[in-house]
Amino acid sequence: MKIKIIYPAKIKNSFAKAAFDEYVKRCKRFYKIEVVNLSASHFKDKIRCVEEESRRLLKCVGNEKYILLDVEGKELDTYDFSNFLGKHIDSGRDLTFVVGGVFGVSNEVKRSADFSLSLSKMTFTHSITLMIFTEQLYRAIKIFSGHPYDH
Repeated sequence: MKIKIIYPAKIKNSFAKAAFDEYVKRCKRFYKIEVVNLSASHFKDKIRCVEEESRRLLKCVGNEKYILLDVEGKELDTYDFSNFLGKHIDSGRDLTFVVGGVFGVSNEVKRSADFSLSLSKMTFTHSITLMIFTEQLYRAIKIFSGHPYDH
């Protein structure tokens, strides 16, 4: 079973990058983790930027089902996320998470998603979103695996 995380652009904050890398490393103790960092769009225009990044995200996903991290998605608490993750793990299918760029994703990316997950109704920077998501992913894996999570 593999968990893939796809996102455009670099993680700019050094502390967020360090935390992201640490949580990915911890998750790898349990499952194969693939991180796909697509380059950010060079367009300054928001619409063109979203279109280009969304096109590349969809190309990278291909025919895989994926879970989109989106502020308009469904909010789950940590235990519900762990149960959600566990059901996918038990099914044996790979899991792909897609994180949009700084301006979001196209409606096509939203419509094509198997599920949309919101970390919060609050708005976070791209870097902080990835940091929070990987921490919650690690926490959910630990809970599902029956290991205590150190606070």
